[in-house]
Amino acid sequence: MSKQIIEINSYQPKPTEKFFFDANIWMFIYCPLGDYKSHIIAEYSNFLKKIKKEKSSLFVSSLVLSEFFNAYVRLEFELWKNKDCNNKEYREFKRTQSYKDIASEVSYTIKYLILKEAERVDDRFSEMDIEELFIQIENSDLNDNYYLELVLMDQMIFVTNDGNVPSQKIKSPIITGNPRLLAQSTS
Repeated sequence: MSKQIIEINSYQPKPTEKFFFDANIWMFIYCPLGDYKSHIIAEYSNFLKKIKKEKSSLFVSSLVLSEFFNAYVRLEFELWKNKDCNNKEYREFKRTQSYKDIASEVSYTIKYLILKEAERVDDRFSEMDIEELFIQIENSDLNDNYYLELVLMDQMIFVTNDGNVPSQKIKSPIITGNPRLLAQSTS
């Protein structure tokens, strides 16, 4: 697989290809807050439909699901906290019915939506070069570095909306709608 950054709307998946969605993609698809960035939601939702239509493979790791769960619940916490302008902490939120309700909703989304779309992949962490995970760490995110290594090892295509992926870390194809990341492909 060659190193390249590809604009999402111009890419047509092939049946033999394997894709790996970053947690932010699952957030856009399954945690849309009102009409927040509806054009981005549409791009990634349409791409998921293309993958399904072509019967391409889609994979997810436990770390992505953990990120998805935590980000979704944290968004709900911020809404809950701001609703009454209170200064309550997250640990207090976890004792509320609101937390139980959102945790149940997110659990359902993971089990019956995401895991119906994507196959679980073992993370192969024991095989990864630890030094690779920390290259360009000042400009990136440890989880994203891990995903980049995982997709390389399993010859998958990484689909992300994260604009902070350093070009030095990209060794396999990335599909995105993020203008900042796409700009790296021309520089």
